[in-house]
Amino acid sequence: MLKTKNLLSEILFGTAICMSHSLSPTLCVGQGAIELEFADKESGEPVSARIAFTKSAKKLSRPRKLLFAGDQWLAEKKFPLSPPNGEFEFIVMRGPEFSEIHAGFTIEPRARDSVFVEIPRSINMHMEHWYSGDHLSSLAYNELSRWQMADAVDLAVSTVNTNELHPIQSKATDPVGLRLGTLSRYLEWEHGAVLLHGWRSAGRKSDGPESLKLLDEVKGNNTVTAELVRPWSRDVPLLLASDTIRSVQILSSYNRPGGDDRLMIPKQSVNGILGKVLLTQGKEKTPSEVFAPIDSDDEIRFKDARGVGKLSEFLYWQMLESGLRITPTAGSGFCGNETQVGYNRVYVYSENQPNESSWWRAIEQGQTFITNGPLLRASANGLPPGSVQTSDRSQSISLDIAVSLAVRDPVDYLDVVFNGDTIYSAKLEEHYKRGEFPPIEIDQSGWLVIRIVTEHAKGYRFATTAPFYFVFDGKPRVSRKAVAFFQQWQKAALDSLAKSPDLLERYEPWIHRTNQFWQSRMLESNSE
Repeated sequence: MLKTKNLLSEILFGTAICMSHSLSPTLCVGQGAIELEFADKESGEPVSARIAFTKSAKKLSRPRKLLFAGDQWLAEKKFPLSPPNGEFEFIVMRGPEFSEIHAGFTIEPRARDSVFVEIPRSINMHMEHWYSGDHLSSLAYNELSRWQMADAVDLAVSTVNTNELHPIQSKATDPVGLRLGTLSRYLEWEHGAVLLHGWRSAGRKSDGPESLKLLDEVKGNNTVTAELVRPWSRDVPLLLASDTIRSVQILSSYNRPGGDDRLMIPKQSVNGILGKVLLTQGKEKTPSEVFAPIDSDDEIRFKDARGVGKLSEFLYWQMLESGLRITPTAGSGFCGNETQVGYNRVYVYSENQPNESSWWRAIEQGQTFITNGPLLRASANGLPPGSVQTSDRSQSISLDIAVSLAVRDPVDYLDVVFNGDTIYSAKLEEHYKRGEFPPIEIDQSGWLVIRIVTEHAKGYRFATTAPFYFVFDGKPRVSRKAVAFFQQWQKAALDSLAKSPDLLERYEPWIHRTNQFWQSRMLESNSE
């Protein structure tokens, strides 16, 4: 079953006409004035939004107290402007659940008027038990929360330690979202990055061993969720072997609306370094070293503008193939790059309206999908992502897949992927004509994801479910090839560490444990 919905933009234009009888003497003498006001179309409630002027007769002066990010302003319910005479066009944005509004006005000499913009909701994800989150921002929450409400993001994570975290949980029908917020500690070092959600002190810089010690401290702590941020870094095999990583940001700060980060792969690795991801921030490009042993046959698919996003997805699949149950998540990196809160989103499925603690439980259970475009809701045999279906070799599992989809960008294709192999793929138009998925039988242990990839050229704009798991004869899938992949990665990490004997000595306890972890995984492997 497939339901699709296009999110169409609405258009509104108005003219500010001179009404001299209503003007104050000062306004009559000078230029015109206009007030912009925004409301939710369904409820009539005032809302905030992002606004960007796409055409103007002259450069507009931003009101002094208005927050801004790049060329976008944070329009909080209503604000006054005193523009020069002429025509002005703008776009109002509130995230993927709302229609974009293309609007405009004309200022005539000594005019004064207002433009009232009603923003319609295209889809109500709360009614389907899905709630949105952004797991990474380097902005203090008192300011982050204002941007969060403008894009109706239910939960936003700040890595800046302040005493001003006072989120207000609102009703599910509130057009500004649930307004949940959390402080998370960001362990960031050259060869790894991990978020500790539920840890009430923030910090950005740390070296590898100290961060690994902290991960050991939080192991078994049910109030802390550890999330991997850059899945290609040198120390990823060690981090996975710590048995604390519960989620990984497949969509993160390197996925931006106009992102052009590239993966550079030299002909020969140096000191274990396979290549570099060039992360763009403004006009600067910061290299991030890649140690994952990408096969030469796979290199070509990671080299275009979608390559970094595809690389993250591929590395996540290797984690699943090695038998690790880790949840895909998303974070915008807002304030540290050219994006907005909730551009990369994780949606969690919850029958009841979540609070902060139940949010992280849903993350650990894998009841999610991630997106920076399409809104993809899918079930398998009536169950959400993260579910585990069991059987034995004598009885295969027939799949009834249901998908509901809302899209704004043209869609390239719809995929069903089982154990890293595509078992069904179709252009969306073809699939829509078919109206349903073909019969699919699962007869071995493994994981399955459903994804939608758009035609967006810059960056990897897509949506994917978290895995649905299948277990036969009580034995989850563990691939020998995937385990060998991480063992090779670990060797590359050791080659790099060997350049600094003192550092190698400090890493020694975790190196020994990591070797044991992956050796044990290899012994447990039950498939190629």
